[in-house]
Amino acid sequence: MKKIILLLLVLSSFLFAGKTIELAGDKDYPPYSYSENGVAKGIYVDIIKLAFSKIDAYDVKFNMMAWKKAITMTKKGMVVGFFPPYYTKSRTKWTKYSEPILEETTIIFAKDKILKNKVSFPKDFFGLTVCLNRGFDIAVMGKKDFIKAVQYKKITVTEASKNKDCLSRVKRGIADFYINDQFISLSGFDMIKRGSKVKINLGHIGFTLKTKRYPFMKDLESKLNSVIKKMKLNGEIDKIAKQYRKAL
Repeated sequence: MKKIILLLLVLSSFLFAGKTIELAGDKDYPPYSYSENGVAKGIYVDIIKLAFSKIDAYDVKFNMMAWKKAITMTKKGMVVGFFPPYYTKSRTKWTKYSEPILEETTIIFAKDKILKNKVSFPKDFFGLTVCLNRGFDIAVMGKKDFIKAVQYKKITVTEASKNKDCLSRVKRGIADFYINDQFISLSGFDMIKRGSKVKINLGHIGFTLKTKRYPFMKDLESKLNSVIKKMKLNGEIDKIAKQYRKAL
């Protein structure tokens, strides 16, 4: 039996050796995931690169695009997966989540006059307009009370393609506040301040469930999840994240 298992492992490594894995990444989510002069960069890009360097059988190719398109590509099985989605139950119909990679905290961004005397979210923000990145799920940006506030139109939502576009809407008064990760760059938006915490999420790789073109998927998931776990334990992921956050 041991010989058979060993043979299967050898055959598996041979069959999948040198496979290039295409992952769709958010091109407008610095410092986590972005494209600069056509080059994939960011915290998740560096983490995923390092993870794949520890797996002999696979190489990774990044295809950076708008977040909404990355979702569509993954749903259709046109890429192996996308990054870095937060978990929502509705997405499990078309994606399988990797081992959690990194903890992110969403907060409120707004001008001082909007943030003043506001301590309870979302209640203190009723009647205002929030900007969210197009394709971002309301359920992961805030908790249940925020979802209800949007559903019952107590808070109005406007969407923009990227961080800078939402921040620009807040600057111009088109939106009153913005919700995104606490470490996004505010360069060029000195009038906008970081406010209170909204929610803590975990970022992942989301693998497509359309696996007909990817017979190696189970092997890839197993190896990548194992490597990510080890990288979290030995501090490699935290080290990468801190390098980017120090620069902000």
